[in-house]
Amino acid sequence: MRCLGPIRGLLEAQPPNDLSVARARQYASTISSPAFAAAVHTFIDVLLGQGSKPSRARSSKTIENCAAAVLDTIEAWSTQRLSDPREITKKHIEDALKPLRGDQARRLHSALRTLFRALKRERLVFRDPARSIFLTSNRPVLTGLPSDRVDGLLDRIEGPRERLMVALVAIYAVLPGQLVQLKTTDFDRSKGRLRLRRPGRVDHVVYLDEFTRRLATAWELHRFHRWPDSSNPHLFVNRNTAVDDSGPPISTAAVQLLFQRVGLPAGRLRADRIVDEARHSADPVRLMELFGLSTYSATRYVLSAHPDKKPGPIAP
Repeated sequence: MRCLGPIRGLLEAQPPNDLSVARARQYASTISSPAFAAAVHTFIDVLLGQGSKPSRARSSKTIENCAAAVLDTIEAWSTQRLSDPREITKKHIEDALKPLRGDQARRLHSALRTLFRALKRERLVFRDPARSIFLTSNRPVLTGLPSDRVDGLLDRIEGPRERLMVALVAIYAVLPGQLVQLKTTDFDRSKGRLRLRRPGRVDHVVYLDEFTRRLATAWELHRFHRWPDSSNPHLFVNRNTAVDDSGPPISTAAVQLLFQRVGLPAGRLRADRIVDEARHSADPVRLMELFGLSTYSATRYVLSAHPDKKPGPIAP
C-alpha cells in the first residue's frame, strides 16, 4: 500500500494568509497584558469560526475592525492595573463609552459586546459585563402621518394600476422596489395571496383583504382588455413595457412619480402603516409576520410607537 503521509500533509489546514486577519493578530500581539492578548486571540478565533463551538465565520475586514476597535480600550484598562478580562465590570465598559459619541461610540460598543460574548462562550469570563449596556440612538423617531393626509387617499387616485400600487404600500407596507418586481404569477387570486420576492431571503407572503383583492382583480381585467397580447410577466406594466417582448419591469422612478402626484412619499406612507400597527399590537413578532421586517426593524418600530418600553437584554 502506498504511503499517504505526503498527501495528508497537503490536506492539512494551512494558517490564514489574509492580510486583514494578520493585522488583527498583530493588534492582539501588541497588547501588554498577556491575559488580554490571549483573550483577543481567542476572540479572533471565534470570529473566524474556529472556536470551541461551530459558528458562522465573519469577514476578515470585520475581524480586523473589531480587533482595532477594542485595542485602545484594553490598553487603557491595563494602565488601570486590570490584567484579566474577568476583572472587567459593567462600569468599566460604561466609563470607556462615556466620552465617545456617534459612530465612534457605536463601533466600540458593538466590538466590546461581541468580544465579551465570545469570551463567555469560550468560558474565559464568568459573566458578560457588556450584556445589559445599551446606547441611546440618535436616529429620528418613526412617526405616523396625520390621519387627515391618509383618509380618502384612494379617492384622489384615478386608474386601477395606481390605486392598487398605493393600496399595497398603504395597507401592506410593500416597498416600491418590490412593486416593480411583482410577477403575474405572484398573485394567487383564488387564495388571496401575494408573494413578495426578496433576493437572498425567504419570500414574504401577504394575505390580501377583500378590498385589495378587488383592486387587484380590477387591474388584471384592465390590463387584459388594454394589452391582451402582452407577454410581459410583470404584474405592473405601462404602455411601453406591455408591448416590449423582452418583458422589462416598470421603473422605480415611475412608482415614485405616482406618490409625488399623490403628495405622500412611498417611504413615509409605508412607515405610517407600520407605526400604526405597532401602536395597536406592540408586538415585534407580529410586525415581522405582517410586513416581513427584520428583528431589529420590528423592535425599532415598537419602541418608536411606545417610547415607554425598554429593550430587553441581549442573549449571549
